Amino acid sequence: MVVSGPAYLWTRTASGEAVRSFADAFEAVREQLVLEAGANPLFAAHLEMLEDPMLRDAVEAGLASGKSDREALDAACKEICAMFAEVDDEYLRARADDVRDVFRRLDEAVCGGPETSAQDIPDGAVLVAQELLPSDTVKIDFSRIAGILCSKGSTTSHVCIIAHSKGIPIQLGVDISGISEGDTVSVDDPLACPSQVARLARLAGLKVYVNAGSIQDIHRAIATGADGIGLFRTEFLFMERQSLPSKEEQLALYKEALKACKGKPLTLRLLDAGADKPLPYMPVSQEDNPFLGLRGVRFLLRNPEILKTQLEAASEAAGDFPGQLRIMVPMVCTVEELRKVKEALGPVPEGLLQLGIMVETPSAVLMARELAAECDFFSAGTNDLTQYVMAADRGNASVSDLYDPMSEPVRRALALAVEAAHQAGIPIGICGETASDAKATEALIGLSFDSLSLSRL
Repeated sequence: MVVSGPAYLWTRTASGEAVRSFADAFEAVREQLVLEAGANPLFAAHLEMLEDPMLRDAVEAGLASGKSDREALDAACKEICAMFAEVDDEYLRARADDVRDVFRRLDEAVCGGPETSAQDIPDGAVLVAQELLPSDTVKIDFSRIAGILCSKGSTTSHVCIIAHSKGIPIQLGVDISGISEGDTVSVDDPLACPSQVARLARLAGLKVYVNAGSIQDIHRAIATGADGIGLFRTEFLFMERQSLPSKEEQLALYKEALKACKGKPLTLRLLDAGADKPLPYMPVSQEDNPFLGLRGVRFLLRNPEILKTQLEAASEAAGDFPGQLRIMVPMVCTVEELRKVKEALGPVPEGLLQLGIMVETPSAVLMARELAAECDFFSAGTNDLTQYVMAADRGNASVSDLYDPMSEPVRRALALAVEAAHQAGIPIGICGETASDAKATEALIGLSFDSLSLSRL
């Protein structure tokens, strides 16, 4: 989708002088977020971030070392955001936007507040900005905007979700340095296609699920007509804190997630952590190649107390919503790994929940028949599967030409997984980024997948 319109430059300025202490700024931002949290669950999450002891401890450590309030805020923000930057998951990396938004509020409160160009946006304008963080979105009249151009941002960011929900094209990673106020600019949004994918998939008889990383994501997906949640990431519950979540905390979250699905299925992926997604309170050994290291089910089996607690919380939550929960095991390579997870889960009453795996390793493809005999469902994770099949790091631009989820080798791998699933009588979906790519929809339908789980609807 391409739109054009006059550029409207979003600017933000803040004084370099501190007029409040961090302690006073903290209370001012807290009061503001308490008011906003009641109307928007995103800002409820921001309030939780603000009140997390990790944030306050990081800032106070900087102050104790002699840094000024603004210097301590900047250092703490970089430290916490660095945790997310190393994660190989676009959704979790994008949560750094939320962290920076909270810190920006604090910085602006220390300085007495910013000046933004939020008023008088002309009808049909293209909003041009270096970056739009979640708190910016409450100041924007989206009804006036034809499109958005940003030089920074993530496709799973809050502004992207809002823009697509309102049918507004948004383009990220654009060099905006040469754009002046009033210039005619165009926006070419390559991701404004999930609704098209959903229509084609449903015409072919496929279920259309949505990937989610929070309760608000689930509410949004169900409200926009998703058939359920095809991937519920639980990493955010484990990463945005200083210690492991208790069974009670997990139980409450999983019940809330199931309730938000309103009777539709929820596919809960077990914690997918490890060297590529380190937990801040569980140091792991440095690995030369974390993609081939201790991650996913390998990490869980090395930390059985984490696995057992999560399985117990999930199965107890399913007791109030029988038949609705599907538990998905990440990074499975062997039948023995799956059996160990089943042993940790223990006996499950008939019809309570389903247990399946992500097919995202070549080993899982080659052992698909044996794994299918032990599973209730498969879900193909094309992001990792592609890089493993093609031996091409998905983050390495030098081999990006090889990283093609619809290349013949990857298609053959997917076809083998589909064949094994259907021979065993279990459904198979796809939850990688390829599921949301309109260019791949026809091929995925042709491969006879039963469902697609999109990044959004």
